[in-house]
Amino acid sequence: MHNLTAMRSTYKNKVSFESLCRRTLFAMVPMLASTLILAVPVNRPASGIDVDEIRTVVQRPKPPTDCLSITLSGVTVLLDRQELARKAAFQPFPWTTEAERLALIESRRASALLSAAATVKGENGCRQVNGVLDGEATAMVLVALESGSSAVLLDGSKAPVTAVTIRYLGTRCGPLCGRGHIMVYVPGQSRPFLVQDWWVS
Repeated sequence: MHNLTAMRSTYKNKVSFESLCRRTLFAMVPMLASTLILAVPVNRPASGIDVDEIRTVVQRPKPPTDCLSITLSGVTVLLDRQELARKAAFQPFPWTTEAERLALIESRRASALLSAAATVKGENGCRQVNGVLDGEATAMVLVALESGSSAVLLDGSKAPVTAVTIRYLGTRCGPLCGRGHIMVYVPGQSRPFLVQDWWVS
C-alpha cells in the first residue's frame, strides 16, 4: 500500500512538472519570436561559416533635412540626426530581454556618434563628425548603410549615389579558426570605403 501511494505521488509530480514545462514553453514562444524580430534590424547572412555574398542596397535619393556627415575614404555618408536621436533616447536600463540589451547598445552607439559631431553645420548643411571613428561608431554607420537609411556622396558631388554594394565575406578554417568582415563599396569602385569586423572564432 505504501508503494502504491508513493507511485501515485510520483505520477502526480511528473504530470505537474510536465504541465509546468508546457506552460513555460508556451509563454516563452511569443517572447522569443519578438526578440528575434526586434534584435535583427538587418537580415545578414549566417555568421561563423564560409560565405561570400554581395548585395546591392538602395540608399536615400537626397540628404536628410537634419543630417550628420561622416567622411570615409573619399566618400561622405549622411545620416539622419533625428533618427539617431530617437535611438539614443531609447535606454531600457536595466534591460530584461535580449532585444532590450541590443537596443541599449544601439542607443549608446547613437549617442556617441551624436556627441562626436560639430555644433556648427558644414558646407553640405550637415554637422560634421570629426576625428577617426571607433568600432562602435562605424557599426552604427554600417547599419544605416545596410538598411538604406543613409545618403552617400562621392567627393565633389552634390547628388547622392543610387545604391551601395555590400559584401559579406566569412572564412572558416577550423572549429576555433575563422573570421568575417563586411565591406561597403560604391558601385564601380574597386576599394571599399568602409570595412567592419563581423565575427571571429
